[in-house]
Amino acid sequence: MDKLSELIKEARPLYRRKKRQKAFAGMVLGVCVPVLIISSGYEIYSMGDEIYVSLLNNSLQKQLLTDEIGFLGQK
Repeated sequence: MDKLSELIKEARPLYRRKKRQKAFAGMVLGVCVPVLIISSGYEIYSMGDEIYVSLLNNSLQKQLLTDEIGFLGQK
């Protein structure tokens, strides 16, 4: 019985440390995953907003129709 109680005394700190590590990993994942999802969603939203604004200003069309060689403007 004494050996069993010694083994339990040895194992208790290891068990508690492992339990703390699991809790910490869960907490980190619980914070990082939502932050990554929200930041990627915001990035997609801002990209769409930029495209919308450029379409309103026709800057995207002007960029697409820019003729660097000079084929379109010749008469």
